[in-house]
Amino acid sequence: MTFEQLNREFEKLTADLCADGVNDPLACAGIMMAQALTIYKSMLTEEEFNRLAEHILNTTDAINVEGPGPVIH
Repeated sequence: MTFEQLNREFEKLTADLCADGVNDPLACAGIMMAQALTIYKSMLTEEEFNRLAEHILNTTDAINVEGPGPVIH
């Protein structure tokens, strides 16, 4: 599966779970963030993980909630 296909599948899954009017979108986001950090922690060295976490913390003001949509990195 390509990155773009995986991204689209994840978008569909999260849209179904988080936009159903039943599940709390903030709870969904928290679970996704926790899972992402778990994956990063298991795949990166401690130094790499700490640099990533620090980068996330230091760039929260740069998060664009009104952007053009998903970006493929």
